[in-house]
Amino acid sequence: MPAGSFTEAENLLRAAYEELTAAPVDDPLASAATHLVRCAMDALALLNRPESSTASGILGCARAAVTVATYALREVDGRDRRDRTAGQRL
Repeated sequence: MPAGSFTEAENLLRAAYEELTAAPVDDPLASAATHLVRCAMDALALLNRPESSTASGILGCARAAVTVATYALREVDGRDRRDRTAGQRL
């Protein structure tokens, strides 16, 4: 990835993170999105390091992101099911 692309990606991720944390809400999906952006920021920071542990660190970020994405998907599915069940009761 060219250096300019790193900078652009870092700026976009930082802007997204600032937007997500500007007005904290008690919403699991917002928390998941914030965590996903943070994982991406951490992985991008690791790519700038020439150390041999970089790959291991990036894998750790990716695993954390997958865990959070799985949780978010389950939350969305659960909300959808609850909404549909509530709609059938009316």
